[in-house]
Amino acid sequence: MRLKTALALASAMTAIVGASSATALTIELRNTGGAEVGTQARAGFEVAAHFWEKVITNDVSVKFNVGFQQLGAGILGSTGSTTNVAYVGNVFPALQGAGNSALDAIVAANLPTTRASPFIGGEAIDALVSGAKSNGTGVQTPLTTRLDNDASGNNSAFSANTSLLKALGITPTYTGANAAIQADGSITFSNQFAFDFDPTDGIDATSFDFVGVAIHEIGHALGFRSGVDVYDANSNFAGNLNDFAIMSIWDIFRYSDQSIALGVNDWRIGGTPYFSIDGQTMYGADSRFSTGATLGNGRQASHWLDSAAGQPQLGILDPTSARGQQQEITSLDLAAYDAMGWNIAFDVMAQDHRRFSTANAHSAGIPEPATWALMIGGFFGLGGALRRRSAQARAAA
Repeated sequence: MRLKTALALASAMTAIVGASSATALTIELRNTGGAEVGTQARAGFEVAAHFWEKVITNDVSVKFNVGFQQLGAGILGSTGSTTNVAYVGNVFPALQGAGNSALDAIVAANLPTTRASPFIGGEAIDALVSGAKSNGTGVQTPLTTRLDNDASGNNSAFSANTSLLKALGITPTYTGANAAIQADGSITFSNQFAFDFDPTDGIDATSFDFVGVAIHEIGHALGFRSGVDVYDANSNFAGNLNDFAIMSIWDIFRYSDQSIALGVNDWRIGGTPYFSIDGQTMYGADSRFSTGATLGNGRQASHWLDSAAGQPQLGILDPTSARGQQQEITSLDLAAYDAMGWNIAFDVMAQDHRRFSTANAHSAGIPEPATWALMIGGFFGLGGALRRRSAQARAAA
């Protein structure tokens, strides 16, 4: 759903500083206006939160602000994540120790190769990036590609969601006005659109699937966001991008055919990046990413690739939604969270072609794996809504 430039700077780019058995996720919702207890909006947020609480088994508590206000044109919802600087040399061991699944074992054995770094943790990773201007400020246009292997700040640290750090066993810090509240993210819905709050009887043709958008936005606050959006939104940044933690922990799994040939990540704007857990192949049949709202393909990089009209979305983290369209959660979505450090309630690799609608999430949280239905046929039954994608709206990361 689309990341606003102001949020990209505020929540995703942080200044660099120099050198057992789980139960379930608990999500606390804090109303910031329009999501009071007893309202349809609050009930919808609670259904979305309950979905994530059912599917994630880490014994972690997180807090999210939720509310409504006027957003930019065509934006359904927006999420600002609370972040900390987290160093490569500390995050990688945490990832290797946090997993409990077959997917996690592959991740642990295939994390990117590191080089020595002068920063805390002592390690950095290399990546293909969009070339910077000669003075280091912003990206050069037209876009160019360079191998970033200088072990500077942007190679040595992540801008990490505090929620995800908790899942990895790393204690986050909260500063400023957030020190007392300790919110891990703020989710804001537009007050300019009609939403259908009950997906169990389908989505009204004139409305958007509130529960689906809420699951999507909470998903951003849990860590599905990319630093590529920061590069993309700051082509005229007044500082040296090498000095900042920009990429997210999720960006560890961002590759392309070209980057894999070099044994590095792909953090460029544009191109054909995709999700890989082994640094060698694309995960699943199709796990491509969007590549940037400004200089990429027109959709924020903090999403899967936008599906074509009439085609099933890759997952709930698709960047757009149409009126009358019921959103769907897929095994691909859950594999992403499994990879980045969350523990999932079932083996996503053994159930890798499953999808279910927000009606399922509304009524039962998440079906048991044996009862999941392959809903490809049902999805195409919504073709009338999908063909109206020219009138679609975006939601923001």
